[in-house]
Amino acid sequence: MLQRSGTRRWRAGIVSRAIVSVSVGLLVLTRVVPMDPRVYLGLTAVAVAHFFFIWKTSVRAGVWLDWFNLVFDLSMVLAILQLGGRSESPLAILVYLWLFAMVTMNARYGELRLLALLAALGWGVLALGGLGGPGYGAYLGVHTMGVLLFVVTSLTLMGERRQSLLDPLTQVLHRGAGLERLAEWVRRREPFDLAFIDLKGFKRINDAYGHAGGDEVLQALARRLLAGVRPQDLVIRYGGDEFLVAGPAGSLAGRIRRVFEEPIATSMGRVRLAGDHGVVTWRPHEGSSLETLLARADAAMYRMKYTESREDPPETGRPATDRA
Repeated sequence: MLQRSGTRRWRAGIVSRAIVSVSVGLLVLTRVVPMDPRVYLGLTAVAVAHFFFIWKTSVRAGVWLDWFNLVFDLSMVLAILQLGGRSESPLAILVYLWLFAMVTMNARYGELRLLALLAALGWGVLALGGLGGPGYGAYLGVHTMGVLLFVVTSLTLMGERRQSLLDPLTQVLHRGAGLERLAEWVRRREPFDLAFIDLKGFKRINDAYGHAGGDEVLQALARRLLAGVRPQDLVIRYGGDEFLVAGPAGSLAGRIRRVFEEPIATSMGRVRLAGDHGVVTWRPHEGSSLETLLARADAAMYRMKYTESREDPPETGRPATDRA
């Protein structure tokens, strides 16, 4: 759902809200919006208190502050619509501005359920904000179409954004996008596991089946990694035959081992793979940077590579396969 925005975005949001507050105030003073200026002054005082609250709590706040801001913004817009003309208020555009800002900030996550939630909340504020005003039926019909059009447009935006984050071959997050998401996980200050995976003997697969065969193995491995984690977890192609997987603390080690238990089905037959992997846990009290975390995971992978005894794929000839 909502992701932690971080201190810089929260504080930038103060500026955006201040601009909206001043703009609406001018519309009230010039009578474009039929609202008692004293009432709007009271709403502005509440908004200023909210700005101060964000500034003071943004340094160490979690994702709860994003949810608090969401509820506050919608409550303020609802009050403005009800007090500023209801179905005749020109300020219904504030709902669409809010929807645009929320989808833009969260488009990189590509979550359809988040888009559905935001659209439902926006439509609800429009419906309640215009309630009791003249021509309410026509008002509600127009804004229902407006929200639906917004959803369709946002689906296109989120789909294009999502595709730009994926590695073209494996369809998991590419390195740049994946490291950006990992940095966000670190800023959330919640424990998580990170696995560093290095496919063993991949050069022999390329030598035996060609690069097309190697690509097929990487695609099949990526699909298996995706199938072994939750939708909100991260699977990243770090480079070549190296992958990163991030998920809840204490959950990844067993899942990664199971990825290599069964052969992978390919057009060349069922190819048996082995992978060196290291799993480490990030904890808030340690204060480790993302670079330190990656170094720890890489070191754990190398410890497995050189210290653990297990059966490896053949060192010579074609990689082990089971023909279907």
